[in-house]
Amino acid sequence: MPIGCGLLLVLGCSTAVDGDALADDTSTPTSAAAPTTPWDPCTIPDEAIERAGLNASTKESGIFGRDQNGFKICGWESSPPDDEYFLRIFVGFESLDFVDDPSYFDRLQPVRVGTRDALRYQQLSADASRDCGVAFTAGPELIRATLITSALVQQPSYDPCTELSTVVAALDSELPS
Repeated sequence: MPIGCGLLLVLGCSTAVDGDALADDTSTPTSAAAPTTPWDPCTIPDEAIERAGLNASTKESGIFGRDQNGFKICGWESSPPDDEYFLRIFVGFESLDFVDDPSYFDRLQPVRVGTRDALRYQQLSADASRDCGVAFTAGPELIRATLITSALVQQPSYDPCTELSTVVAALDSELPS
């Protein structure tokens, strides 16, 4: 095989009249490459964040400024004057099986959040009266949202899972589908 054809084999080869290898015009184009980084929840518009009851000015990208374990992360505090909880959204290329790991998560329960079928979970050792998480998929991405009540709040005036579902449902149109 001529060296030129070996290099062009990926594209497809045909032989010209004079015997030189040429790229074949009938080669099918490759499809667009899948994204290499997950969707960034920090791109949710501030107006949508405020409508969902969160304080847009408290946006934090990552955890202490860093994404973790392949997840893009963004978080906000609830709106003043309460500042009762912190909501984080994690987006990564995982399946729902990610939260079915008993070494990190427990109390799994199927739920409906807005228009989405989701899985409610608790992180191990989390206090269910103060914290809650939900997870669902959007195409190849896993979207997780967590609500963590502030340590300064003695007795939350809300059920954390109900509050989390309300906030995520309010953001539904801004999330990938």
